[in-house]
Formats: sequence, C-alpha cells, structure tokens
Amino acid sequence: MICRMKRHEAVTCLKEITSTCTNMSPDSITLFNSRPDDRDSTGYQVHIKTVLDNETKQRLQNIAEKHSLALREEKGKVIIYQPKVVTETT
Repeated sequence: MICRMKRHEAVTCLKEITSTCTNMSPDSITLFNSRPDDRDSTGYQVHIKTVLDNETKQRLQNIAEKHSLALREEKGKVIIYQPKVVTETT
C-alpha cells in the first residue's frame, strides 16, 4: 500500500502555512497532484514560489514535520509533499 497526501490533508497544511507565514503571499502557493512518474512523492503537493529566509524555512520545516511531510527546494520554489513510502499489507 502506498501512502498519499489526500486533498483535505493538503488543505489543512495550506491553512497552517498561510496563518503561520504571514509574510508569504497566498498567490504564491499552489496545490498540485503529483505526477504518476514522480519518484519521490504521491498524492497532493504544496508548491510555494519563494526564496526562503531562514526563519520562514524553519517554520515551513516545522509544519512539514508536524504532518509527517517532506520539504525540498528547487528552482525558486519550495515543495511540501508526502514522501513515497511503500508499506506491506498482510
């Protein structure tokens, strides 16, 4: 069984980001469904177009960890996602 970030989980994360990181424009945040060929994640992803300062990065990392999510930076954006983990079913 593969764990996926569900839409309501992503929306909860989005709400927490916008209330915690008040210096971030809501227009810079987008919700995406991961591509089937994505090697790193499954389900929804939160994409934020921004260059992070240390304080905001720490806040986002705390939010991601709280929800058992991962955070990566690439090409002027931050992506918060559910890491792809395969669990065995009995």
